[in-house]
Amino acid sequence: MTPDTVQVVIYDAPAPQASACACGCSGHHDHNASEDPLAGVSLELQSKALALTLDRAFPGQVVVWYINVLTDPRGPSLPQTELLKSQAFPAPLVYINGEGRFAGALIPERIRDEVEKILAQH
Repeated sequence: MTPDTVQVVIYDAPAPQASACACGCSGHHDHNASEDPLAGVSLELQSKALALTLDRAFPGQVVVWYINVLTDPRGPSLPQTELLKSQAFPAPLVYINGEGRFAGALIPERIRDEVEKILAQH
C-alpha cells in the first residue's frame, strides 16, 4: 500500500436476523418486504461490491475493509465498537483514511465522491 492509497473501513455490528415474519406466519410470504433492494444483502457483501466499484474507478488507489466488531478479534479494542454498541451512531460506520465520514448506510456514490476529493488533493 502506497502513501497515496485511500483506506475505506466499514465497521458493522449486525443484529441477529429474525427467522419469523412479524405476523407470526413463520415467514412463508413476503408482505414485510423492504423497499430497499439491498435490504437482504449482507453489509459484508455490499462492502466487497464497493471495493470492486472503487477499484474500477480508481485502480490500485483504494483499499476497502469490512470489520464486524462483534466477531473480529480487534473488536473489543476498537473505539467504533463502543459507538455501535451504545447506538450513538447507527451501523455501519464508514471511515475514510481514519476519519469518520458516514453512519447508518453504505452509499457507494457518496463514498466514491469522497475518495475522488481525497485523491484530487494529492
